[in-house]
Amino acid sequence: MSAHILFENLCCELGLDAFPADRVTLTGADPVYPMPFRIGEAAAAVLALQGVMLDSLRVQQGMAPQQITVDYHSAAASTYAVAFQRQNGHNWQYNDPDYPTTDFYRTGDSRWIFLHGGYPKLRDGILDILNVPNNRSCIADAVMTWNAEYLESTLADAGLCGAVVLTFEEWQAHPQGRVVCAEPLIRLTKVSDSAPRSRLYGTEQTLQCLRVLDFTHVIAGPTATRGLAQMGADVLHISSPRRPRILPFDVDTNHGKRNAYLDLSVLADQQTAARLVSDGDVFVQSYRPEALGRYGLSVPEMVQLNPHLIAVNLNCYGHTGPWKNRPGFEQLAQTCTGMAMAQGENQRPQLGPTYPNDYLTGYLATLGVLMALERQSREGGAWQVDVSLCRTATWLQQQGLVDGWQKATGSDEEWIAACMATETGPFGELHYFNTALRLEKTPLRFTTPAMPLGAHLPEWLSR
Repeated sequence: MSAHILFENLCCELGLDAFPADRVTLTGADPVYPMPFRIGEAAAAVLALQGVMLDSLRVQQGMAPQQITVDYHSAAASTYAVAFQRQNGHNWQYNDPDYPTTDFYRTGDSRWIFLHGGYPKLRDGILDILNVPNNRSCIADAVMTWNAEYLESTLADAGLCGAVVLTFEEWQAHPQGRVVCAEPLIRLTKVSDSAPRSRLYGTEQTLQCLRVLDFTHVIAGPTATRGLAQMGADVLHISSPRRPRILPFDVDTNHGKRNAYLDLSVLADQQTAARLVSDGDVFVQSYRPEALGRYGLSVPEMVQLNPHLIAVNLNCYGHTGPWKNRPGFEQLAQTCTGMAMAQGENQRPQLGPTYPNDYLTGYLATLGVLMALERQSREGGAWQVDVSLCRTATWLQQQGLVDGWQKATGSDEEWIAACMATETGPFGELHYFNTALRLEKTPLRFTTPAMPLGAHLPEWLSR
């Protein structure tokens, strides 16, 4: 399969084959990284479709169409973008890599389970359930006393993160897997009957008319809003002053955004959030559905405030089915859908060397916003966009596996260098991966450098 075929199939799957794609140039084929999945081709196809939909908004206003180019090497590298970040010429320092509550462990019934304790609350909860200290050997011994599915459900009932390793065939037969396989890759739902909404798109940065409220964290959600910021949107990222963060990921996904704190347990901050929703255009969240609904930020409540809102939801396990409210991360999506077992060649499960589900799901969410904007201009209404890590992982595997992937060595430096940009701001000189999507007339770029969390007031820029 070539990137062109995957791109054409994706156009049909999303109902976008009516939009002209004759100016799209895709080059190359997988494998790029030592992974059995078509990471480069998939990322190139989604990014190219972003370009198609973004250009359709410009053309609606009489602007000239443009050439759209994506190379599979660069697209594959984009799924590991955070690793290329440099601060004042130095590699960014990550957290302790030896984090024993985030790894695969063998269970007493000879299965594998992946525990994810990547944040203190998750780590401490796992250790409490296992009744062990934070020691890899002790954790391994404790997990060996558990049945895999019972440990998985016990963790889920406690609001913690863990998933039993499945093959792709097992995932397709699993109750949650069956539901996810039936979900569209991007679910686009009209949720109000307001009149069509016209917008004045920019000649240099198309989405400069758009206000995006960003309630996301880690990679997939912030990647979605990062893409909108590159297209010119005013993105206001909201975080809690009390929530732990992973600084390298925050910095890499905050270029071009403003960052404010809100504590939604405080009534005044809830009211501020409601005002922002009322005056905004797009709301993007990557928490569990009930997390923000407790504070008046469910989709029905927000649509009452703003009948033209585009509300985007990203989660791990899908938006229907018995696992829809479970917390999860990239590694868990690889684990339960069969990717980890395929990466380990059906022996010991193994995670891939990039974060394909995180980045691709973020790209799909950005594409979903562009699709909703186009639909809104014709049909009006508020729109809901739903994407998930597990649906992305399922789609990747449905494209078939790549031959000879074990010999792949990663993207060449020249392909990475072509996508890099440099800025100077509060973090010094940052050298970072900008984008693999090349647009002839409106190149993607950030207008402001990455800023610390909480650096701005929770308010929109004047239009």
